[in-house]
Amino acid sequence: MRFRRILVGVDLALAGDRVTFGSARAVEQALRLARPSGAEIVFVHSTWADMHEEDQAIRPGPSAEGTHVLEGLVAEAAASSVRARLELVRERAWLELIRAVQRGEGDLVIVGRHNQEAGGAAMGGMARKLLRKCPCPVWIVRPEGRADLGTVVAATDLTAVGNRAVELGGELAATGGGTLHVVHAWPLPVRLPVLPELEPPVETRLELQALESSARERLETALRSMHLPVEPRTHLSCGAASVVIRESVARLDADLLVMGTVSRGGIAGLLLGNTAERLLDRVSCSLLTIKPRDFVSPVSAPPAGNVA
Repeated sequence: MRFRRILVGVDLALAGDRVTFGSARAVEQALRLARPSGAEIVFVHSTWADMHEEDQAIRPGPSAEGTHVLEGLVAEAAASSVRARLELVRERAWLELIRAVQRGEGDLVIVGRHNQEAGGAAMGGMARKLLRKCPCPVWIVRPEGRADLGTVVAATDLTAVGNRAVELGGELAATGGGTLHVVHAWPLPVRLPVLPELEPPVETRLELQALESSARERLETALRSMHLPVEPRTHLSCGAASVVIRESVARLDADLLVMGTVSRGGIAGLLLGNTAERLLDRVSCSLLTIKPRDFVSPVSAPPAGNVA
């Protein structure tokens, strides 16, 4: 596994006596990854009180009971022979996580999905900020559902970042003893309007068959070049990527969706056609996204020393 240092965003329930359910699932997933690979885990807890944008405040920090709970995560990791440490930080959680990545302290970020205990909108907002701005892979764990990776779906548009998503999906499926499904959506040309209720003319059918055959050949060529550790099962469909991926995830009952994001060169952090972000609320599984190699985060360089 390529990940050596895993950053896990951890929040406490409102009572401060336990981690939230979403955070607990994020911790569980991190431990599953770290055990076989020997990766180190850094549990990151922010003391920032995310209320209203114009009325932010810094909390005094977790209570003695909360601190004991957070330190217990390190002990839990040690019991599983996983190296881990805890960091209490003062800024917004998503910002501190990105800055830690920029300092070279992590090559994967894992956070829980919506968590009503800590404010669902705030957690959803944090996930989106990480999707848009974090330069390393971001794994957003769905609190409900299975933690194992029996069915991994990797979506590719046959770009470099899409194919890297397939490679990563293959590694994760192999590590978890699961199955890799590769999904590719090819678009219908504007010049070929096809109404589902009408039988297309022969010429149109022949051109559609030729386009599908070409798309399949490109997909198979890309897969042959990857030397995947598991034999992938391919799914090729004509249509909008977000629709095809969402339907594939539901049909296959996926545990994890792996995909890349698309960036516009020259404008730091700007994502165009970000299918991953649109799917965040529309898929029932966890989501792992990676950025193009030339992605530039809009977050400024981290200040020296910002630990609570």
